[in-house]
Amino acid sequence: MQTRIDFGEPFVGRAGKLMDMAFQTVGIKRKEVYIANIVKCRPPGNRNPEQDEACACLNYLRNQVLLVKPEIIVLLRKCST
Repeated sequence: MQTRIDFGEPFVGRAGKLMDMAFQTVGIKRKEVYIANIVKCRPPGNRNPEQDEACACLNYLRNQVLLVKPEIIVLLRKCST
């Protein structure tokens, strides 16, 4: 199975297929969606990032939001909220 690292993008494999189906259901194309992460590299063992790791990347994430100017922001998973 190929991973997000192989593709250089998030949500590939089973999770990506499920998300693509959800987008398709509401009439959104995947290329119309910008996906960002609270951290810019996954912590060891693919664990959830700790607060200091998230804080270290927060300005980068803020700048992404300012540049992209999204109409809607959806937070996924506990660490995003």
